[in-house]
Amino acid sequence: DWSSDGRYIAYTTYKDRAPHIGILDRRSNKTQMVAHSSMDITPRWRPGAFELAATLSITRDPEIYTLTGDGKIIKRITDEWGIDVSPAWSPDGGRLVFVSNRSGSPQIYVMDLATGKIKRITFSGKYNTEPRFSPDGRQIVYTGQKDGVFQIYVMNAAGGDPKALTSGPHDNESPTWSPDGNFIAFSSTREGPSRIYIMNANGENQRRLCRLSGEQTQPAWSPHLFR
Repeated sequence: DWSSDGRYIAYTTYKDRAPHIGILDRRSNKTQMVAHSSMDITPRWRPGAFELAATLSITRDPEIYTLTGDGKIIKRITDEWGIDVSPAWSPDGGRLVFVSNRSGSPQIYVMDLATGKIKRITFSGKYNTEPRFSPDGRQIVYTGQKDGVFQIYVMNAAGGDPKALTSGPHDNESPTWSPDGNFIAFSSTREGPSRIYIMNANGENQRRLCRLSGEQTQPAWSPHLFR
């Protein structure tokens, strides 16, 4: 995940076997490792701040925490039975969308950080994950499983009926908005190995973005200020 100024990239690494977080400073090309527990994953930068949200398993029950940009714990955000993962910030930094299986299956929830109130927003499908707010904060794009295949959906950030943006017998995953909200990049196995594709925000004009050897997954847009 890119920081708002484009200087830092936070990611999950299995370099030391257990999953931990790496924070790459692109200016110095140095990486700060973050290892608070046996599982430190899914870091996301807070818009306009040197701060992260991430999942740590300090209590053995994976919960979401906020961290400073160099990995120090600020605050525990979730405190509920079940796995809480994949946090993503709203554009104003006032809300977090995340995935939890507290209801029995992975579903998507939105937390208002000012009040601490949490609202479940997905009710169709038994496996929903990888949520991201749109740049205007009005929509959430996510990956959902249907008939054993992962597809990409979009819905109102306040809840409601989701709209499928992809279809077919192959997996479509890891959606991420362009900074202007006009496009969504994602990975797909529609041509065999996983590749990166792009589509209009309404699901139209889907096309492969690049041709590389191996597999490509987990796309992430740089901010407008990327240099």
